Amino acid sequence: MEPSTNGTENQVRQRAYELWEQHGRSEGHKVEFWLQAERELKSEWSSSDISKGVSANAASARSGSGSDGPG
Repeated sequence: MEPSTNGTENQVRQRAYELWEQHGRSEGHKVEFWLQAERELKSEWSSSDISKGVSANAASARSGSGSDGPG
């Protein structure tokens, strides 16, 4: 699950600012830094969601009764 919209925007803003600083605070690249920050964060969120899904599936598989259902 992705963070809330307001939280997401703040994270993107913070990362874009970091990128801007890393590139010598150069002017005229605001949109590029913003888009790069969005891509990086979306990639992190996707990776996080995938690992959570795998963990949840593994846990439910272990907690089952061992039956494949009614037979």
